Amino acid sequence: MPIPFRATPECPAPSRRLGAALLAQGVITTAAPGEPELELLCGPEGLTLVARPASGPALALNIDLAGGTRGYRHARAGRSREDLVRALGRLPKDSQVVDASAGLGRDALVLAARGFEVVAIERNPVLAALLRDAMERASGHPALRASLARVSLVQADVRDWLSGDDRIFDAAVFDPMFPPRRKDAEVKKEMRVLHRLLGADPDPDAPETLKALLGRVRRCVVVKRPLHAPAIGGLQPARTLRGRSTRFDVYLPDGVGGQPSGRSGAG
Repeated sequence: MPIPFRATPECPAPSRRLGAALLAQGVITTAAPGEPELELLCGPEGLTLVARPASGPALALNIDLAGGTRGYRHARAGRSREDLVRALGRLPKDSQVVDASAGLGRDALVLAARGFEVVAIERNPVLAALLRDAMERASGHPALRASLARVSLVQADVRDWLSGDDRIFDAAVFDPMFPPRRKDAEVKKEMRVLHRLLGADPDPDAPETLKALLGRVRRCVVVKRPLHAPAIGGLQPARTLRGRSTRFDVYLPDGVGGQPSGRSGAG
């Protein structure tokens, strides 16, 4: 069902154009009276996705790449020991990396800050519009300009996109959305909004996506998982890097010294 959309007079022109494109695709619809459970708003800060739970206050998701934890992580990306970058191994700075689930743009921006050329692919058109809007707003920020220039955002299913692009990439990262926890209060606000947008199981085809990526990389595919979650599709990673609450499973394509892409096993 299309999500209601409402724009105020202060809505910036680039954000308004993104809203118009979603309207043309039938992804969103003009706002109806009342307060819908999920609504896309365009105000002075650009596009914001608002979720109104049955109880409690409304929740708003406006992606800000320059401020908060995203800006801090980007500022440190060039010198910190990011677990994601460590899991990728020693890639040259001009390596081409596919981010198969761009989401809120955190990983794509960190990878670009390390000098990689990143193709960031997001399947959900509303989430892709929120991220594109954030990238356009952040493009005037001097500290982000060079990194954003190395990110190409694509709205597509990654498997469909790969079938139409014959490039072989150096590596890929894949972050299937974690399932929601039992108590909403335990989940960050932005993730609660995303779960309402994407549903309880937003990546049911994760094993097929992983296999498709393995056929298009030279070095590896890094999959982000909850620390104690099973490996995707029972596919045994070649190695794993564990953090405090998250782990990074590293898969190698055939002929790179790791497991064949179809071999299964415990996570």
